[in-house]
Amino acid sequence: MLNLIKYELIKKYKLFSIAIIFSLGLNVYHMTKGAGGSIFFIAFFPMIAGILYIVDVIRMYSDDLNKKSGYMLFMTPNSGYKIIVSKLITSVIEGFAILLIYFIFILINGVNIAISSGTEIVYSQIIRLVNSLLSGSFGINLGHIFVFLFAVLTFIIAFITTVYAAMTIRKSIFSEVKFGGLLSFIIFMLLNWVISSLSGNFFEAISPYYESISNTMSMGRISPADLAMVMLPMIGVSIFQIVALTGVSGYLLENKINL
Repeated sequence: MLNLIKYELIKKYKLFSIAIIFSLGLNVYHMTKGAGGSIFFIAFFPMIAGILYIVDVIRMYSDDLNKKSGYMLFMTPNSGYKIIVSKLITSVIEGFAILLIYFIFILINGVNIAISSGTEIVYSQIIRLVNSLLSGSFGINLGHIFVFLFAVLTFIIAFITTVYAAMTIRKSIFSEVKFGGLLSFIIFMLLNWVISSLSGNFFEAISPYYESISNTMSMGRISPADLAMVMLPMIGVSIFQIVALTGVSGYLLENKINL
């Protein structure tokens, strides 16, 4: 398993390094524009990074299923479960690395915004300074951002496992059927329809939970802990989806794959 994860990370490190260097350069450029440039970068970086992250993770799996490099991977003495789980763990590591980089960007740009506004900087209290800026401007702090982005990362990984499952089903059960790309898309849509229906029933069943939280939060500003409680059922559903679809993909890779 560790060797598979190392293999996946080695494939990604060059592209990831280039992306970091490019992001740093872009950030420096926007910082020269003052506070407005920093705010623009902080607002748009996670959206662009998220899209590129999804495309990269899906493309890597698609290449492994459809190209010769993937054929060699599946010929190694590793089970389908290990292969798919290693890819998932690599995706999680990559996602958390992006989150860490984004938090560093928030701190750097927070300092730039403070300097642009004439605020005196005490570098030993940068986190407190950034929290103060966020609280004053948006009524949130770094805790809110972490909880929200962690939830978004979980949702993205759940989405990716749906795509993985659709591609794996097409490459295994329906490997001899024509129009594989269209079929993968149809399977993907069906999976999402089933998941949405089941999730809707679940959230309807726990509506009293949200009502109790809503009553608690109506007393004042939402804390990071309150936001975490709101996100918890959705994160739980996403984690269940990740585990279930990873198991399905692993089984098909182990028993039904047709390269």
